[in-house]
Amino acid sequence: MRRTLFDGVEAILSQDAIVVESSRPLKILSSAPVNGGLQVSSRIVNLKVDKNFSGDPEEHFRSWAKPLGLEDAVCLMTAADLTKAEVAERSGEVLVVALVTAGVSNATSIGDKFPSGTTGTINLIILVDRDLTDGCMANIVMSATEAKCKALSSLDVRSAASRESATGTSSDAVLVASAGNGGALRYAGSATELGRLVGECVEEAVRRAVIMHDGLVPHRPLLSRLGERGITIDDLVETAMEMYVPHPKFTRERAKKIFEKCLLDAMSDVNISALVMAAFRMNEDGERGLLPGVDSVSFEGDPVYLVADEILGISIALQIAGYYGLFEFYRFDRRKPGILQRLPPFVDDAIGALLAGASSRMYSEMLREKRG
Repeated sequence: MRRTLFDGVEAILSQDAIVVESSRPLKILSSAPVNGGLQVSSRIVNLKVDKNFSGDPEEHFRSWAKPLGLEDAVCLMTAADLTKAEVAERSGEVLVVALVTAGVSNATSIGDKFPSGTTGTINLIILVDRDLTDGCMANIVMSATEAKCKALSSLDVRSAASRESATGTSSDAVLVASAGNGGALRYAGSATELGRLVGECVEEAVRRAVIMHDGLVPHRPLLSRLGERGITIDDLVETAMEMYVPHPKFTRERAKKIFEKCLLDAMSDVNISALVMAAFRMNEDGERGLLPGVDSVSFEGDPVYLVADEILGISIALQIAGYYGLFEFYRFDRRKPGILQRLPPFVDDAIGALLAGASSRMYSEMLREKRG
């Protein structure tokens, strides 16, 4: 598919590569693995590679590009689905176009020590229909990176390595291209129109690309949000079953099925989901020392004077199963079975209350079946 980005610049999009062609030379600054740095070229390539690709990027590109006469192109690489690329455009005194491909299976938070081995890349191609100084292009890289982080935060993308809020992937690349029209612009920070347009374009395109490619819609279910934080449905069920009091008329497997149904029903309640996610947010604030009156060191010790986590847990248990759920929560909170032992303050009480409420419903469901 061929798409005009602006006058004299077109993008040819296919499942194998995205090729940007300009009728005039483009001044390009990039972190591209092939022909990166500060270059002049009329072609830009975003080349699809296998998800397990570990070869030499330049050699791979040359073998692909030579038959097409594209050896002088600046080349980015990605294992993301190129047919799910997103384009955003903004215009004012200057025209800005962002072309983004995104896959976040390898999302990371800057500073992660052990990135995941899976493949994912966010590639940003930003084209500006004006002449830009070298410093201005570097400024655009800064503004675009800030916008990318903002887009990921707006979707609550989590690091596959640390489960912290992701700032990108371990193999992201960015490219800024100047079409060379008009007087050279010198600045592109957030106080400038150019910076604002770049930020809006990149945020919109990254956000749409991540939703399109990975299905991370903002309102995705609580079970998905827990999975992104390393808590699976199996973890939840097995933890609850450690507290199961056997019933002579129900096998353990039958009890597990009833419990899982009650758990999923509880998690479908938007109020329960909101309270559980509030626990995660408060825990993150606590770890950063952002809870008023509690520094991060004290928070890690789960101080006895901090009872808001228990209050939150009580609210969840009551919302799910009333006072029966509350009494079950006290039982879970005393024992801290399974994953509750490794969960931090706020989260352990929220998840414990979620399991306790579902467990109480399970026993009620068993009683109804017995009577029926």
